[in-house]
Amino acid sequence: MESRSRQRRERIDIIAAWSQSGILQERRRLLIEEQFTERVARANSRLFVPLPLTYSDDRWYNTQVSFLLEAFDALPQRPDIAFDSVWKVLEKTAGAWWPPRPERRVNITDALGRLSADPRLSGSVTDALLSDVPSQTCGYLFKRLIAREPAEGSRRARTRLSNGYGAGDILPAEIKAFLDLVEKKYAAPDTDTARRGAALLRRALTGEILDIEGTRTGLSLPARLRILLCGLLYTARNERYHGESFSPFYSSTASIKTYTHPHYLFLTSYALVHLLWAHSGRPYAPSLEAVEENTIINLREARTLYGRHWTA
Repeated sequence: MESRSRQRRERIDIIAAWSQSGILQERRRLLIEEQFTERVARANSRLFVPLPLTYSDDRWYNTQVSFLLEAFDALPQRPDIAFDSVWKVLEKTAGAWWPPRPERRVNITDALGRLSADPRLSGSVTDALLSDVPSQTCGYLFKRLIAREPAEGSRRARTRLSNGYGAGDILPAEIKAFLDLVEKKYAAPDTDTARRGAALLRRALTGEILDIEGTRTGLSLPARLRILLCGLLYTARNERYHGESFSPFYSSTASIKTYTHPHYLFLTSYALVHLLWAHSGRPYAPSLEAVEENTIINLREARTLYGRHWTA
């Protein structure tokens, strides 16, 4: 409680100092920011390596590149803001993936839901992303999808996963059956139970077949992709956009591990943007091989930087 009160006072003190000097003067860093800066300096990691892009005069493409640059400018200190910027590119790219229909525009929820079942996304890039989800991210998913915290955000996330996107969409039933099993096993979790539940979600996202209370179960790749796109990325984006989640690094509980979650959100959105571009047939499209190699490199760089904090 004392630490939390001190952190709250520090946030107010930062604004008080700026109210006298103006914000051109660099503020004093918080303890976690100092610790992260020192870790970046010590680690033998490049943090993140962008994929080289092809020059094009295409206006839409150059608009998206501008937001990628905006994302890179936020690194290394603010991977959460980097995620916000790359999300804009992912949303535009996903929306442009489907031909417009005269009866209604394809919104981002529909676009992501339909993308999750598109076989073109079932490959080495998405497999790499799903095979290396940080524990912090799995804890976030457990809270939203199993513990149902916070209630309204959880309800919206579960609703997105229960919606069908197109005729014959069987993924909602598959996902619901899996989540119901996990929820039954980990009902009303304490801290230790929640940790074990998050670890089980991590195993499921890698594609492992699990035994939950005597029932053998697993998630198909499209189901795992839907959880990634509609359950994780869209939920995290919404909470940030609508101011429903605490800005992570100003929290009294922030630690090095806290950085892994927004870093993963950023890396995943970035990889998916380039994967969709690779399938677009546009002159600026990167090769699938280049996107795969870049994704693996960036996951490795993140692992090098965070060490045990990635999976602890």
